[in-house]
Amino acid sequence: MSAVQTLINEVSQKIHALEIAQALYSRQLSPDFNTFDYINTDELGLSRILAFLLDPQGNHAQQETFLKLFIEHCLPDMYEVSERQIFLNNIEKTEVFLEEVTGKSNSLRRMDIYLRCIVGNDSYGICIENKPYAVDQPNQLIDYYNELIAKGHTDPQIVYLSEYNDTPNPASVDTETLKCWIDKKQYSHLRFSDLTGWLKACQVECQNHSVSEFLTQLIKFIQKQFMGIEDMSESNAVLDIIKRNGATIDASIKVSNTINRMKKELITKLKIDLLAKCKTTDYKLDINDFGEGKNYEQINFIIPSYDAGYICFEFQGENFDRPCLGIKLWSIEEAKNNLHTEKMKTTLNTALADKKIWSSPLWPAGYYFYPQDWKGSSEAWLMINEDTMADKILEEMDIVFNTLKANDCFTKY
Repeated sequence: MSAVQTLINEVSQKIHALEIAQALYSRQLSPDFNTFDYINTDELGLSRILAFLLDPQGNHAQQETFLKLFIEHCLPDMYEVSERQIFLNNIEKTEVFLEEVTGKSNSLRRMDIYLRCIVGNDSYGICIENKPYAVDQPNQLIDYYNELIAKGHTDPQIVYLSEYNDTPNPASVDTETLKCWIDKKQYSHLRFSDLTGWLKACQVECQNHSVSEFLTQLIKFIQKQFMGIEDMSESNAVLDIIKRNGATIDASIKVSNTINRMKKELITKLKIDLLAKCKTTDYKLDINDFGEGKNYEQINFIIPSYDAGYICFEFQGENFDRPCLGIKLWSIEEAKNNLHTEKMKTTLNTALADKKIWSSPLWPAGYYFYPQDWKGSSEAWLMINEDTMADKILEEMDIVFNTLKANDCFTKY
């Protein structure tokens, strides 16, 4: 038997044993329970959670401890700028605001999380732009930076929190300006996975059991939602097997090297299934921008009589991850002029009560498609292999299309 086959068999047996143990002791362990399954975890919900933890006056009652640890673990560059020493020495005076309107610069945007610290004549400001799922808007970070300047902050800082984008979209801040911010240490990029080290440090320092358990649940949510880790016990058990010796390490690398190829082959199968199963004449199925694994690849329903937008199934993460589905318009200008934008969201909210309908500049109405995790879970890939994924995608796109059509959302204006 090959080393690769031996590794796969051993991992399978270990996972099966863990599943049996979890089933036997499920009442004691509650392995599938997580508080965050019942908490709003859209962009605003996550911003509210982070703002709560960062606020020295927050009712977690741990004072400035969490904020101090956040800077130490996530923004260590702040200690290298002498102008920020006054802020670091008076961190307990920091005020935290959620959805702060950018009124000083007249751009009328909302900063997801805004931190302000005033010490005598010195004023310090940090804007945390939280991007768990949505895309950047034109001039968004530029406007936030200008707002911090307009508020009179010394040495302002932008923190861009996004798991999947290495840099902001150039439409949000141009490359030259971003480089200038980085050189002056006024910009930091964070991933949600980076937050786990901070949250674990907060657990160590936390003196309240309820708050500590909240941190535990938040870490589990981040590991599942953004890192693809469903079960740390399972992950650790597999890691122990992989690291056992040279043969298991070599075999695991060989397996890893075939994963992307397997996904590409299954995606090719999905495209064939979609074309074979789409038989409607009300729209045209477009899969030309789908199959490479790049950010924002799409499967589209092009509506012949409607040139403002289309029904879209889109992967918001690279390598086929985090799909969403809904109505998407061709341009932001079209979105501004479209009289049916609000009606589209209201219509889908009513018709699809089990979905969490959201909107963004290009999406009048969308929701996150289940299964959501195509990166760390096998569920979606098994559905493709078993010929059920194409049916699910086409059915849900068809429901969105027909719901909007029945409510006259595609009429000219």
